[in-house]
Amino acid sequence: MAGEPSGTATPVSGSGSRALRNTLLVLVARIASRLVALFTVIAMGNHLGDGGFGRMQTVVTLSALVSTVADLGFYTLYVREGARRTDQLERYLNNVMSLKVFLLAAAFAVLFGTLHITGLSDLLLPAFAVMFLAGYSTLLRGTLYALQRLGFEAIDIVLESLVLLGVTLAGVATHQGVAFFLWAYAASYGFSCVYFGVVLRVLGIARLRWRFELDVIRPWFFAGLPLAVTYMVTTVYFKVDVPILQHYRPYAEVGWYTLAYKPFEALLFVPLTMRTVIFPLMSVYYRSAPDRLALSSEKFFKGLVLIGLPCGVGLFVLAAPINSLLHLYPESEAALRILAIGIPFMFVDNTFIAALNAMDRQVLYAWVALTALVVNVGLNLVLIPRYGYLGASWSTSACEALLATMGWVFLARLARPVPVWRASWRILAAGVGMGLALVPFRNAHGWATVAAIAVGAAVYAVLLIAFRAFDAEERALGRRALSGAGSPAR
Repeated sequence: MAGEPSGTATPVSGSGSRALRNTLLVLVARIASRLVALFTVIAMGNHLGDGGFGRMQTVVTLSALVSTVADLGFYTLYVREGARRTDQLERYLNNVMSLKVFLLAAAFAVLFGTLHITGLSDLLLPAFAVMFLAGYSTLLRGTLYALQRLGFEAIDIVLESLVLLGVTLAGVATHQGVAFFLWAYAASYGFSCVYFGVVLRVLGIARLRWRFELDVIRPWFFAGLPLAVTYMVTTVYFKVDVPILQHYRPYAEVGWYTLAYKPFEALLFVPLTMRTVIFPLMSVYYRSAPDRLALSSEKFFKGLVLIGLPCGVGLFVLAAPINSLLHLYPESEAALRILAIGIPFMFVDNTFIAALNAMDRQVLYAWVALTALVVNVGLNLVLIPRYGYLGASWSTSACEALLATMGWVFLARLARPVPVWRASWRILAAGVGMGLALVPFRNAHGWATVAAIAVGAAVYAVLLIAFRAFDAEERALGRRALSGAGSPAR
């Protein structure tokens, strides 16, 4: 339970290299799945048209907002406390799964009212199926993150995306409407639920059954309230622009914005995956080896800058050719370029989310998230009526910068500042050099865009080496992770 001694959680030699190895494993799987998912979403968008796609994305967004009612911070508590007390993992899992039944019942009522008010009640059942199955799928896979046993997670990531692709292509071939594609998402999440249930049972990690113990639920409820607020606030923060845009502009404009948002969202999985892997380890460090927490925060920040900066720079310079290559709507190009500015901030913010929550400072981060939400809603209400989907794009990028800045300030106030300049100046120099190398390719077409991306990646890699972006410890850690040295990955 929250606040108890960790008991079984003790840092071991090689835990850093194992975490890096697990991160690389899941990232490779996520990259493969996101490429499949991006192709899948583009196929949906082109099949449904901007109006139909805008309608579908409005339902998906509203469902995601309502899903906060069915979590209340229990997922994050489960992963954190499960990592600290692995001997209680099955007990924790079954209690949270049982509680989730009641939370989902409440969420259904809220979803019904929300879709009725917005005139989308005909999509209630598939929308609730997506919310229900996605919630349980996330909770079950959290068990493997708590245990750092991610080989099976990597397999599911790819299989789930292939299930969605297969059902989507069948829907396109048979000229299906919006409801069918929502059921396609539900089918992919349903597959994951069955898969993880079998894996946990076969590996002897947990048997899924009804278990509702107030001595577990009650203290978790109060400990989880700040996490619940943070989860609700961050979800609203990421999703509120779509209902505001839909209120002021037609569904077609929602379609332009949400399809431009898909590459941005596709990149979001990278820091989220890294954070999901690192967070349980940081939680253990806070209790058992506080000196390692500061170092792991710095290395995590540096890793996020390393990946996020070239993604943002590359997408900004090559927005036009990438928009054309991916067959997005022509109107999506301008939004794509604006959103690219926020990508590096979106990456590094995850450092502060992970560190503050690992330090049991969820109340503090809840205030950070709430402040960002207020600013985001305010900016959207000001910019969207006048500038439409481009205003929503600017609001997103500006608020990502605000979140990262506030997270750094609060972590510094806790005497655990991340040395931003020392950790990133060499990477920043390499990113600027890469951007200059990409400028001649800003009007590329077709597969020449792929060549431009390859050139940019090569230039970035060479400049990282030339600027000596990695110290001896980081190089050694990378070699151990790639060679499988240290504590074996489970």
